[in-house]
Parts: sequence; C-alpha cells; structure tokens
Amino acid sequence: MFNRRRNRKFARLNAHCLLKYKGADNKPILSFVRNISAGGALFHYKENISVGSIVELTINFPGYPKPIETQAKVLRVKALKKINGFFVAVKFIKIEDEARDFINAKILNMYKAQKKNLGEDEGY
Repeated sequence: MFNRRRNRKFARLNAHCLLKYKGADNKPILSFVRNISAGGALFHYKENISVGSIVELTINFPGYPKPIETQAKVLRVKALKKINGFFVAVKFIKIEDEARDFINAKILNMYKAQKKNLGEDEGY
C-alpha cells in the first residue's frame, strides 16, 4: 500500500524528525516523521483521518534553522495495530521553496555519499 516509488518526484529519506500537528480538539500534538521528501512525508498520527483532508504540520528538520510549517494533503492512511494510531502519507501543498530545496539537497547529498561509500563512483 505504501510502496509507490515509481510515482514519486522526490527521493525519500528515512528520518525521525519531530512533528507537531493540531488534533481534533485543536490542541497541538507531538509526533514523529518516519520518512520525508521535498514533496511530502509519512508520519505517525494518533487519530484516524480521512484521505483528502488538509493538515497543518510543523516539522523540525535536522540542520534547517527554523521549524518548517506546511500544509499537506492526506494521500493514504494505514492503521497500526501494535503501537496504535496511524501512518499517514501526505503531499505538501504549501511549503516555502527554501525549505523544500533544503530537504531535497540534504537527501540528494546523502544518496551521493552512500553511493561513493559503496564504491559506485569508481566503476565497481
């Protein structure tokens, strides 16, 4: 259900970033991002949420000087039995270009470093 690599525009990074969202009662709830790209994220959500919903998120992305505030559209939801709650896949619909570029550059740099460490740049 969550393996849709061929439809993605941006590379993803497995990450554990702090995330804040507003719950049903409008109180801020802390959670975490499981993976992120310049175009969206997968994160843990305590409540069930409808596909197509718009959520406001604040993400503390490592190395970025301030929290990233974004609006995102819910694309997929998967119930989690062992830890309760849901994994929610979202597409960013409103995010600063600077934040999107920073996330993308960091992910691409990590992929390049991994490739170099595996010797792929040397023709192996």
